[in-house]
Amino acid sequence: MWLVVGMAGSKKAAQVMQTVLEGEGILVKLRNVSSKAKDGKDTYEILTLESEAGQAREILMENGLS
Repeated sequence: MWLVVGMAGSKKAAQVMQTVLEGEGILVKLRNVSSKAKDGKDTYEILTLESEAGQAREILMENGLS
């Protein structure tokens, strides 16, 4: 099961988070949750497997990305 471990306000920020997590061996999916937003702003969820969610959150916090 996939769990949300972070949110990002742009695709670039989401990709930075993805790169950091994947560099630590964590499997990551990005999901745009605002594709129909009228204000043009994007919001992305950063998802990892349930078994890696705790570790992923710690990595994001250690890197100032949470």
